[in-house]
Amino acid sequence: MRNSFKKLPDSELEIMKVIWHSNYPISTGEVRKLIDIETDNVWTQQTIQSLLNRLIAKGYLEKGKKGKEYIYTPIIAERDYIEYESRRFLKKIHGNSVVGLMKALFNSNQISESDVLELEKMFKEKRK
Repeated sequence: MRNSFKKLPDSELEIMKVIWHSNYPISTGEVRKLIDIETDNVWTQQTIQSLLNRLIAKGYLEKGKKGKEYIYTPIIAERDYIEYESRRFLKKIHGNSVVGLMKALFNSNQISESDVLELEKMFKEKRK
C-alpha cells in the first residue's frame, strides 16, 4: 500500500466510488450519469470536471483520451483506500485499539447477530 495517500473530501470520494464501481476507463459524461443515478448530488458538468482534476492532481486518477472524450482510470484501488481510511480512523479515534473499536460498536448496538457470526468465522480462520 502506498504511504502518500491523502484523505479525500466526501465529494471526491463520491466520484471515486462511482469510478471504482464502474467499468473503467470511464468518460466524464458517464461519471456524471452515474453520480446522478447513484447519489443525491446534483452537480454540474463543471463541478464534476473540477473534482476529477483534483483527483488527478492527488494521484488517484489518470486521464486519457478516447476520440473526443477524456477518460479516467483509477490509480489507487478501492481496497487500498479503504485500508488507509480504516487505519487512519482506528488510530485517530481508538488509539490503534481494535478492541476499543469493537467495544464501541457493541455498545452502540450496531453489530447484528449475522455480524457476530461472520466475525466469529473470521477469528477462527485467523487462528488456523
